[in-house]
Amino acid sequence: MALSARTLVEANGFGHIIEVINTKIEDIPQDTIGKNVDVIVSEPLGTFLLNERMLETYVIAREKFLKEDGKMFPASSHLCIMPFYDEAIHNE
Repeated sequence: MALSARTLVEANGFGHIIEVINTKIEDIPQDTIGKNVDVIVSEPLGTFLLNERMLETYVIAREKFLKEDGKMFPASSHLCIMPFYDEAIHNE
């Protein structure tokens, strides 16, 4: 994904403005970037917004790197659930 993003950035003439970093957000030292990021774009969903700790990573990115007036996409999410009971699943 990062390679494709970098190719698109360069092809559209934004290589001097946009830097694509291909690593986990937790592995980027804060002093490398600081609070200089204008926009964070991610897919922080996982299962039910919580599985795989992706939401936590999204929050870490915001706290470590996003400027005070920066934007995050997506900025909100909706979780719709429908409770049900299945005795066979419960017994498993």
